[in-house]
Amino acid sequence: MIQYSFRKDVLQRKTAFVSMLFLVILGIQLGNWQLRRAEYKENLANTITAKESLSPLSASEKRWSLNEAIYHQMVADGEWLTSDGVWLDNRPHPNGRDPKTGIATGFNLLMPLKIKVQQQDFIIWVNRGWAPRSFTQRDLVPQILEVNTTVRIKGVVLADAGKTYNIGEENNSTASDGKKLVQNLNIENLSNKLNLPFQPFVLRQESSKDSDGLDRNWPRMDSGASKHNAYALQWYALSLMTFLFWLFTGIRKQSKRLG
Repeated sequence: MIQYSFRKDVLQRKTAFVSMLFLVILGIQLGNWQLRRAEYKENLANTITAKESLSPLSASEKRWSLNEAIYHQMVADGEWLTSDGVWLDNRPHPNGRDPKTGIATGFNLLMPLKIKVQQQDFIIWVNRGWAPRSFTQRDLVPQILEVNTTVRIKGVVLADAGKTYNIGEENNSTASDGKKLVQNLNIENLSNKLNLPFQPFVLRQESSKDSDGLDRNWPRMDSGASKHNAYALQWYALSLMTFLFWLFTGIRKQSKRLG
């Protein structure tokens, strides 16, 4: 019968023991971090669900802060500033792929809506929806009809319209309809150019009967907690395997010396 001595094994393989201990602790810490991320995502999803059940806020009530309004439903009454709209490039389809065309990448149309906040002109940026990219003309976008009457827009408040990674400075260009074509939207900079105060967030427009050809079939919020739980399990399993490998090799070495 093999008489294995853990203490003796540690003294004989100090470097291997320290390496094993470092990897085990690292794996456990990374697993714990993934569990904290899962808890955060679950709490966020619960917060969003709770806010969805509340009565919509009014964009004209006051100048809302982001913390007050984020993830709430909101209603805005105003007039589109159509010529000041901006197309955001390289945006994925809301549900991964357009079921009609199969196209996965396109544009989001961000447009300022001029509203009244306590009798003062304000703007609120609205994500009006997604349009597919043309295979033959990179800057080709659908023509959006100008509406000169007051419209009512309902949607959910988000911090921004999502960001894409771009190397270097923003390379602004022009879409086929004459609007700016950019990678990311800087609300403050664009609002200052319009010389109007603004709500510090983006209102993502919900589906409506507008015949503008834009896709607003936004997916429901997925917490993603299950993904983080799976990652945590992988890190814990790696830590356990590292320890067992070190233990197994130690037992084999001692058994060979005794044999």
